Amino acid sequence: MPIIPTLVLIGGLLGLISSAHAAETTLTVPLDYQLIRNVLIKQLYNRPDTTARLWKDGKECSFLDLADPQISAENSQIKIDNKVHARIGLLLAGKCMPAIEWRGVLQTFQQPKLDVTGAVLSFPVSRITAYDPGGQPLNIGQLQDVINKAVQAQLSDLKIDLNQARNDIAKTLLPYISADDSETLHDTLNSLRFKHVQVGDNALQIKLGFVGFKKKKQPLQAAAFSADEMQQWQQLWQSWQHSLENGLNQPVLAEQSAQDKASLREVLQEAGDAFQEGLSNPDNSGPDPVREFFKDSWDKLAPLLRNASKQLPGTEGLQFITLVTATDVLYQFDTIAAPLGLEVSSTGLRNLVRAYLSHQLGLPKT
Repeated sequence: MPIIPTLVLIGGLLGLISSAHAAETTLTVPLDYQLIRNVLIKQLYNRPDTTARLWKDGKECSFLDLADPQISAENSQIKIDNKVHARIGLLLAGKCMPAIEWRGVLQTFQQPKLDVTGAVLSFPVSRITAYDPGGQPLNIGQLQDVINKAVQAQLSDLKIDLNQARNDIAKTLLPYISADDSETLHDTLNSLRFKHVQVGDNALQIKLGFVGFKKKKQPLQAAAFSADEMQQWQQLWQSWQHSLENGLNQPVLAEQSAQDKASLREVLQEAGDAFQEGLSNPDNSGPDPVREFFKDSWDKLAPLLRNASKQLPGTEGLQFITLVTATDVLYQFDTIAAPLGLEVSSTGLRNLVRAYLSHQLGLPKT
């Protein structure tokens, strides 16, 4: 269940921010139910019409399908309402003869649970109830047994496992981290633990704990980009813009207002102009264009990005909301004057982009 990058990218970045000595820091991260639904569709409900085939016989004469999951919260548990189509059939003379065929609604309740190490968050099923279209409970014992076994096995198997994700997260973050900080990043990821999980009305509230080490030096002053570096940056920025445009044009965003999309494109154009100036302008006597952009535009940009990211399917949505949440955290820390490992400034952007471009080109980091 690839929710982990959303949570751990934040933890990895913040691991470079915390106290001057090694100390545990905690952070509560909301995990929106729409995002969880997108993950379920990507990982499990991946047949046509958002259908999951949880069980079948060898010839698919008998099967159990769930479709169109709707996720909410009730009584401190996650509730999933599904359309269900079940068949128990007999294969006679090469033809499937349905003995039992039933359609209705399946409702599951799942109670998030942490293991004793704090590394694994699972979602065991606590209750399963099936109703016919008229709201009457299913009363076919054989079919109820099939549903109970298949649903328990498939939905209870969904997990967020930090042990399986640390290396992948490190690979994602290392391009943005200087060589001097790579060991600190690994130490931070290795210390990351789930501390608590609570089911909220609109999102899971997940508390993360990690040990971090504050940088003892200020970000190095960085020279303005050369012409060659600016060309590399422009290619990178154009590729990011192309990815965003592909996301905005997906059918799933059809309901996103045209005004919101236009506003998002407008603010990102402003970002491109500010970053261009911050990277290339050697004159640092005036207001910093990168800081000015965040000061003037973030309150407008953040909700537009969040609304779009919640609707993007599967992995794409997770990658996008990861960037949104990490940027939001950096900005909030900056506004309350907390020390940042990566400075929100032209200098910080130059160091960040140079590290990333070095990684892309296979050059050693400085």
